[in-house]
Amino acid sequence: MTSPPRSVIHDLGYRGFRGGRLGDGAITLELYRNSLAQAFGIGRSGRAKIMPWLTMALMALPAVVLGALSIQAAQAPAGMGAAPSNYFGYPYWTQLLITIFVATQAPVLFARDLRYRTIVLYFARPVSRTRFVLTRLAALTTATFLVIITPMLVWFACALSTGVDTGLHAQRFGAALVGVAVLSLVLAAISALVSTLATKSGLALAAIIVVLMVPSAMITMALAITFELQRDGIGQLVASAHPFTAVAELVSGLFGDPPANATLPQPEGWYVPLAVLVCVAWVAVPTAALVARMRSVASL
Repeated sequence: MTSPPRSVIHDLGYRGFRGGRLGDGAITLELYRNSLAQAFGIGRSGRAKIMPWLTMALMALPAVVLGALSIQAAQAPAGMGAAPSNYFGYPYWTQLLITIFVATQAPVLFARDLRYRTIVLYFARPVSRTRFVLTRLAALTTATFLVIITPMLVWFACALSTGVDTGLHAQRFGAALVGVAVLSLVLAAISALVSTLATKSGLALAAIIVVLMVPSAMITMALAITFELQRDGIGQLVASAHPFTAVAELVSGLFGDPPANATLPQPEGWYVPLAVLVCVAWVAVPTAALVARMRSVASL
């Protein structure tokens, strides 16, 4: 009786990788770059590019109008007009468009990976869950910041071209820049958290709009009432209950800018550190909840 033939492993010519491998920093940077590109539809289908770029185009229209008004006001006779310079009023009055942007792009970065369980593929590489969440959050924050600040730069450039008080405009634009950075981080954290709770893209989109816009309408009505009653202290507390008004109070209190809305009280005294603490809470609480939620869901 003959013995069965022995198995033979054939050398097909493949070689193992012997070069140096990139570390965690390179992985994080590539994840950030890829996430930022996805937020603007880059590398995705043509349909995916419609909403982010349409939102940017609509955001630019008021900036063009304000820039034209700045030029026209500067050319008017003395005392007939002045170039507006309340720059943080821009994101305050375009909050619907900003909300639509984060509502459409946050599910792309946070909901789909959870729904289709593709998130486990990211953790096949040496990247922690916390680093993954914070990197995606940084990309969404950057995208939101760019959407807001780009039209504001157009407005600022038009204002500077009119020969107005450059120092005043630069000061107020710098203050608005800080406010936009804080607002972008808050909106990104909130929308990302909602996306991890409602993993279906359509449901997440609707939930983000409801979470951000319905309270905004209620806060606006409450501020109008406190303004009529001249209860600035209560108005300050009411403004703290929503990201847009809370950051507007921060900018107004820290830098002395006029309020973005006439019904918003000007923070003074201990209300200024209160505005700072409120904005810190608006950043820290949703971010911590997002990290905790993502770690628990990704471990299932």
